[in-house]
Amino acid sequence: MNKINVILDTDTYNECDDQFALAYLLKSQDKFNVEAITIAPFQNHWIPSDDSGIELSYEEAKKVCELSGIKSDNLIFKGATDYIKNGYSKRNDAVNKIIEIALKNEKTYILGIGAITNIALAISYEPQIIDKIEVIWLGGHTLLNKNNLNEANFKDVEAVKMVFESNVKLTVVPCRGVASNLYTSIYELDKYIKGKNELCDYLYKTFETVVSKREILPRWRLWDVAVIAYMVNKEWFEIFETNCPDINEDTSYVVNTNNRKITMINYFDACEIYKDLFEKLTRYSN
Repeated sequence: MNKINVILDTDTYNECDDQFALAYLLKSQDKFNVEAITIAPFQNHWIPSDDSGIELSYEEAKKVCELSGIKSDNLIFKGATDYIKNGYSKRNDAVNKIIEIALKNEKTYILGIGAITNIALAISYEPQIIDKIEVIWLGGHTLLNKNNLNEANFKDVEAVKMVFESNVKLTVVPCRGVASNLYTSIYELDKYIKGKNELCDYLYKTFETVVSKREILPRWRLWDVAVIAYMVNKEWFEIFETNCPDINEDTSYVVNTNNRKITMINYFDACEIYKDLFEKLTRYSN
């Protein structure tokens, strides 16, 4: 079976779902040729407001690769240190790598699980890649939601507009109402992955750390895993084709019937996804 060429664009240090998604991808290399891991910017209340999280995410990606038994040399590339909406426009290492890989391959899938800044810049600098890539992006909410203001991957709204307004083949995994169904708990992870191997224990601890900072039940969503799962087995998903929406100033979607078609996911079988994820993460036990 020919492997699928993929680039993962990730803000690895943001919460804990990126680590699970990256590990899932690396443990699915019977299906994927992982060409590169590119680092996307992020900001949250756990890091300084003027920090893009790039260095933290870079080191986190290296750590997950190491625990997954994958050499990270010449695999991980630092991306944008700010958002396009803030005036960032540099052609960074991640952007250059996306362009290089896209031009050399007949087809490359770019799996976006962070702000879509690097992907937008790559398309802007080298429009030739548009016909050679397919973007699967977790970001925004469903078309029925009021707006996308509080969705982390939508914060670089100018980057979202650039990708939406291009002709790149695009599948969107909405957060609220779709990826939000990937709730798990410390109790479930305790049962299925804790103590299985060093990678599993690291992921467990990362999840535990994130939920401990929140005054809620010890449950959280591993949103980003949905993008990897979609590429692993599309039969777990229900999709629909729609006109690519326009984006209002308040970040709400407006469907424009004159726009090109994109794919949106509206449902997936979370049980099948977690079954496959846990099996792959624990395949090599201590």
